[in-house]
Amino acid sequence: MTVSPKRHLAKTISYRILSTSIGFMAMWLVTGSIKIGAAFSIIELVWKPIQYYIHERVWYKHIKFGVTKVEEPIKPESRIVESFSTDNVTTTGPKRLVYTKKTE
Repeated sequence: MTVSPKRHLAKTISYRILSTSIGFMAMWLVTGSIKIGAAFSIIELVWKPIQYYIHERVWYKHIKFGVTKVEEPIKPESRIVESFSTDNVTTTGPKRLVYTKKTE
């Protein structure tokens, strides 16, 4: 599984829209001033995406909590081989299916 840094960036942007809106509303309701709410939102809008992106990348690269790797079962390779008998050698002998494990 690979996750592109673009995915983290998209998550960052969507999170910031939601979080900045909530921050603006909270500051506006607490202070009663749209200017203070807007100033808080602008500062938060610039700093928090940087902080979140770094946090997300650190978790993705270095912290493996809650991540499990699922391996697909090894399927045997199949190939057709000709049957060979010392008693009755023919060039168009019967064919049979033989399963062999891939060795690497």
